[in-house]
Amino acid sequence: MRRKLGVPEWTIFMAVLLTCGVSLSLTALRPRSEESDRGGGDDPAKRTEWFRAQRAYPLDHIPAGARLRSIEQLKAKLQSDPPGALAGLSWTLLGPEPTNAGFPYPTTSGRVTALAVDPDNPSHVYLGAAEGGIWETTNGGVSWMPLTDAQPSLATGSIALAPSNPEIIYVGTGEEDFSTDSYYGAGILKSTNGGDTWTSIPGPFASGQMYIGSMAVHPTNSNIVLAGTNTGLFRSTDGGDTWTQVLSGAACTGAIFNPANGNTAYAALGSIWGNTNNGVYVSSNSGQTWTLDGGSGSQALPTLHIGRIALAISPSSPSTLFASIGNSSNSNLLGLYQTTNGGSTWTQLSIPNYCAPQCWYDNVVAVDPTNPNVIFAGGSEENGTLFQSLNGGKAWTDVTLGGNLVELHQDHHALAFSADGATLYVGNDGGSWSTSNPTTLYPNWTSLNGTLAITQFYTEPSIAPNNPNLAFGGTQDNGIQQYTGGLTWNYGWCGDAAWTAIDFKVTSTVYASCTQYDVEKSTQGGGFTTWNPANSGISTGDRMQFIPPLVMDPRNNLTLFFGSYRVYQTTNGAGSWQTISSDLTGGSGSITTVAVSPTNDKILYVGTSHGQVQMTTNAGSGATWTNVSTGLPNRSITQIAVSPTTSSTAYVSYSGFPGVGGHIYHTTNSGTSWKDISTGLPDTPVDDILVDPTYANTLYAATDIGVFYTTNGGTTWTALVDGLPNVAVLGLKMYVPTHTLWAATHGRGVWSISAATLAMSRDSARPNGVIARTERRLVPLDRTLLGGIQSRRR
Repeated sequence: MRRKLGVPEWTIFMAVLLTCGVSLSLTALRPRSEESDRGGGDDPAKRTEWFRAQRAYPLDHIPAGARLRSIEQLKAKLQSDPPGALAGLSWTLLGPEPTNAGFPYPTTSGRVTALAVDPDNPSHVYLGAAEGGIWETTNGGVSWMPLTDAQPSLATGSIALAPSNPEIIYVGTGEEDFSTDSYYGAGILKSTNGGDTWTSIPGPFASGQMYIGSMAVHPTNSNIVLAGTNTGLFRSTDGGDTWTQVLSGAACTGAIFNPANGNTAYAALGSIWGNTNNGVYVSSNSGQTWTLDGGSGSQALPTLHIGRIALAISPSSPSTLFASIGNSSNSNLLGLYQTTNGGSTWTQLSIPNYCAPQCWYDNVVAVDPTNPNVIFAGGSEENGTLFQSLNGGKAWTDVTLGGNLVELHQDHHALAFSADGATLYVGNDGGSWSTSNPTTLYPNWTSLNGTLAITQFYTEPSIAPNNPNLAFGGTQDNGIQQYTGGLTWNYGWCGDAAWTAIDFKVTSTVYASCTQYDVEKSTQGGGFTTWNPANSGISTGDRMQFIPPLVMDPRNNLTLFFGSYRVYQTTNGAGSWQTISSDLTGGSGSITTVAVSPTNDKILYVGTSHGQVQMTTNAGSGATWTNVSTGLPNRSITQIAVSPTTSSTAYVSYSGFPGVGGHIYHTTNSGTSWKDISTGLPDTPVDDILVDPTYANTLYAATDIGVFYTTNGGTTWTALVDGLPNVAVLGLKMYVPTHTLWAATHGRGVWSISAATLAMSRDSARPNGVIARTERRLVPLDRTLLGGIQSRRR
């Protein structure tokens, strides 16, 4: 959840106190969050009804190997469609890089899930982003470079460097943080040259919906590797070529080797909602066999309500370990436990409930490698997000707010010390931070987000109609973001935020849906502190998406529509809302998209999470609705787009993986009949569909593996992925005056490409306006996807 920041007077007051040497709790003086009483907070659990459910429905799971199959289909398509004359067309990053969040956060980026520090160089760090891949810094985070943009999966769960040769890197793909926008992976990525090149190892991990949340490498033998997944613990003795499952029955949330003795290893099974197999395990033969290591009697780990477990070992005293255990019954902290004898006995430490109320999502602990008395434990924000102990866990201090008045973003997922203990790196939902004085009470924090482009957008952005340097978009736990023409974007409001709309007559007026019923409005350009609730009349008890649709009538700037399980309309700029429909979902699910005809604002189409399409020709009070779902598949609808010239022509895009039918359907008779036009698209969720406002029969599709387009109404589709990271694209928008296409990704920010250049290249290549089918297939392609190896750009 994103805090509302304090006022300048608070800053001055704090600075004076600290200058004068006054001793006080910085936590007690941190500004209270006013946002927690509104709908704009971050709630990982509720994302289930939005991100994962739409990909799984009507199943309760995502089919085994789904992403790898779609990547293979993309590779085949790239091989059959050479770039030809249009090879130079490529996507360009628009940012955020980073987000200007203001005091006390400075800058933020996106969710960081893994960190690994080179043991030979404390400024050389590898960072893993939730759906943004692996990044490298050689200067302590001043600048970062992406390393894996073209790999089969950018979803990152873990990073491990081989202690005997830190040039060898193992990356576990699939983010095992158990939130529903934690994307599944495609196995393991391995580099033997410090990230210059990578080899993709699907192993047994890519055959199902797998997440690799922890990896550990033997201290002296880089070929012995442990991989903790959501189905248990796997072991390899040949550098990842083959794997054997050595622990099963529950999710493995932690795996570590004793750095002084590779025969000893520890692992945690920690299924988040409880499991009889949950607990801490020890191996005395480098991970071949395992026994429960929970102690006994009064000095034992708990046996009831054990949820997610985070493990940490003290490198300077390797018989000392810490187990941070979530409570499976209420998502609070069950306890932070310490052993000084390798697990024979355990002692519960007294510490605030630092990961409540979502210990299943953000729960992490780390020990200074040179001093076992220096410990950090972090998580959510109910009682402070990061705690420090300087005396072996006897006393704890909330150090979320640093001594330099820089505050850490909440929801911590990664902590990593440099080998000398002089630097601590932190990864959370807002990016990465570091401190060079971790053993000081209230250490100073430095934001490392200046060149990280890993923001997770939920939907398409909105662009001012006559100003390409004014746009807004909604992001995961980093709120409404404002684009002003540069790579740095500005934070506006909310925790999670999604749909935005700019008034096309008065562009200083902006609307946004944060989460669920929380609609916000700014009449002062969308800057921070200018937003106010604008949801009067919307029932907070309605069944609705975590990310509900909010759209503006393209012909009337004061009319907007909002979807729960019914449609709401405002005709006075969100001063008040009224329902204009009954339940349009068939009794289950909720509305996922609302589309207004650009030529007739009385015509609306609505799509739902359970495959229903409804439309009306008299939108407003007394509207009548017709179910036009006949002939359409029973899968979650992501978007409906209405033709810019003919209101009876519309397109529907679908998430999920087909058992029957495709991902895009087309009607020319207001839904009386539909035609599948997705032949040639890879079998992957289509997250958005955009109709070109200028060129007939030209459509753009945003998918989980990139962008595709057609110039013949869907008869053939061509990949448009050159320069675009291999990441889920959740929204498309076009700036019409220059015909520039924008793509909002869920992990690598927003990108743009000139569709006008594409059109001009196509026009110049054909005589007398005749378009040959072969010419339409000549589009820029990302050839790096053809192999399993990516070369690093220097």
